[in-house]
Amino acid sequence: MENSADIDRISNLPDELLCHILSFLSTKLAFTTAVLSKRWRPLFKLLTTLRFNEKSFLDEEAFPCIVETVILTTKLIKTFHLNCHPRNRKSLNHWIITAKLHPLENLELRSMLHHNKRITLWPSIFIFPTLVVLKLTKLKVVDNISVDLPSLKTLHLINVMLKNKDNFNKLLNGCPILEDLQTNIYYMEEQGDGVRLKPLCKLMSANFSSTLDVPIKAIQNVHFLQFKILGMSLEPKINSYYSDFLLLQNLIHLELHFYHMHQWDDVVELLLTCTKLQILSIKLKWSYLSNKDLDINPNVVPKCISSHLRSCTLNYEGFKDQIQFATYILENAPLLRVMKITVAEKFSSQEDLYELESCPRISSECELSISVT
Repeated sequence: MENSADIDRISNLPDELLCHILSFLSTKLAFTTAVLSKRWRPLFKLLTTLRFNEKSFLDEEAFPCIVETVILTTKLIKTFHLNCHPRNRKSLNHWIITAKLHPLENLELRSMLHHNKRITLWPSIFIFPTLVVLKLTKLKVVDNISVDLPSLKTLHLINVMLKNKDNFNKLLNGCPILEDLQTNIYYMEEQGDGVRLKPLCKLMSANFSSTLDVPIKAIQNVHFLQFKILGMSLEPKINSYYSDFLLLQNLIHLELHFYHMHQWDDVVELLLTCTKLQILSIKLKWSYLSNKDLDINPNVVPKCISSHLRSCTLNYEGFKDQIQFATYILENAPLLRVMKITVAEKFSSQEDLYELESCPRISSECELSISVT
């Protein structure tokens, strides 16, 4: 028995199982298994998941040739992920056309951004009846678009440029069952004819990273909402948003990331409209109030704080007004279980930290953690 030949048990597995195993590999690596034996040679044609990353190719000229070969010979594509250099922009659009001949469900496209040169996609990118997941990163669509995405549930547009806001609104209106939306978009020109947004009734999660308006009225059913406005003042944005926040009756988890803060009572005003909020996270880079006292009416406590809030995370530089806001939460949130506070070492003082640690908590089960960075 010691001299018996090794048995290749893996090669004896069914095609479906071998293809499932190969789907967890990069397509480049899965493609190389064809040299193992005749048994493995035709398997890459049966793959339903294709993932290409040009960074893993030492030969720049080989990349488009391999992608072209695989995508044309694969029999059934359901997932197509591609990260490529702008020099392959013409090929990319043709690969998308080829992918449309398959019942594609998951499409992720990323440009290896080179000197701010985004790859320009053809406007037909948003016509995909079978697509469930669409994620675009560092790309642009410069023409007016047509949209047909009846099956789409996840849409991520990261560092994507569109012609104007009309095209963004048109895109959202063409996704009737969208559940997960994440955007960081830019516009090439001013708004056109004023395409109005329809409510996204199925939307559960929304994430906006932009200086542009957040379409609150269209996302009124969300349970999770995050928006980041960096490099701008918080005050004008909050003042324009909290009247619309009255529509967010199902919001449970809210994350606010801002660079500047004028006054904390704007945040309290916003929280007054989020009556069911359970999880709150605020990340703040700078406060104009500096070491001034916090101007919040202690007798005004939002319902979400007094009746629902269970977790609060505060990440900021550590000015006095921000310490006082943390104290305001601890003193008024009876159901609070977790309070995490991160402050910058250069702005924090032992006196501030002691004030936080010794602050009376209305919740006896609240676990307070303070970290200094």
